Amino acid sequence: MVWSSKESEITPRSTATVTRFLYRLYEGSGLDTDLIFKRSEIDIQQFDDPLYRIPHDKLMRMWEIAAELSGDPNFSLHLARDVPNVLPLNTAGYLAMSSRNLREMLESLKRYMKILSDVGHLRIKESDNLANVTIDFSGGKNSNRQHSDFWQAFFYRMINANIGGEMPLIEVGFRHDKPQDTSAYTEYFHCELKFGQPENYFLFPRVYLDYQLISADPSIHKIHEQQATKQLHELTEKGILNKVKRLIFESLPAENVELKDISESLNLTPRTVQRHLADEGTTFKKLADEARKEYTISEIENTDLAIAEIAYQLGYRDLSSFYRAFKRWTGKTPINYREEFLKGD
Repeated sequence: MVWSSKESEITPRSTATVTRFLYRLYEGSGLDTDLIFKRSEIDIQQFDDPLYRIPHDKLMRMWEIAAELSGDPNFSLHLARDVPNVLPLNTAGYLAMSSRNLREMLESLKRYMKILSDVGHLRIKESDNLANVTIDFSGGKNSNRQHSDFWQAFFYRMINANIGGEMPLIEVGFRHDKPQDTSAYTEYFHCELKFGQPENYFLFPRVYLDYQLISADPSIHKIHEQQATKQLHELTEKGILNKVKRLIFESLPAENVELKDISESLNLTPRTVQRHLADEGTTFKKLADEARKEYTISEIENTDLAIAEIAYQLGYRDLSSFYRAFKRWTGKTPINYREEFLKGD
């Protein structure tokens, strides 16, 4: 279960492994990396801890400072262009590279995205002839051009490196507004560009999903998958916050999820649980609300249950109250959300 609510007040974080990777890229570009990370308030001494997670707002500040020091408005695109063809990020990266084909690579990244970021999101949609891949690390926050552009360009570079050639793109979408000069984007992607989109995405011929990767190795893939599963479990279990989230979600559907019941499962007092959650920047009430949201969205997307039945399972006796809660969570009605999801919007 990936908790990536757009309205979540929990501070989203990304793995130190990815940030260490960026540190080396900045350094290779001739930037003052120590100054960038000092101004961003990121502790580079923690980089050796594979489970260390860096707050999302600090990462966004890091990108802005790096672009400012570079003096290049297209800094992130140029940085992605210069990334070496060998692109290991961490266990998830190695797992992706040893996949049989592009489809399995994308599915592996989707399954283990949380190893890279708390808010990482990847979705694959296929039609008769087209494939649409959405990838985003913003967690629903306002789009940061430098951050967004790098991951779009890097991801495309990674695909090309792993299929051993350039995959032709039909269209690329960006969440951020259109820059005054888009020539660097055209030079990099060679396709139609769309800005101010709801999500970052790539549109390309579906046939490329079946392209075998040049480093495909089923036996190695299995080893990396075992390691990725273990690492994902360690991340999920780290800290009381994730344990409470997991227990709340496992309690659903239910009319009420009580703090005392969750505390008993952890062999802690309710006051202790509340204190630890406060230390991690949230409350039991917020986590319970987020769990109900995630459960509801999962039921709407993955089942044919009637909206009224889903509401009843969660303890809503008044359907209008359920609709108000869902509108607060997503900005849409449950019916509109399901219709748009089924259409692939």
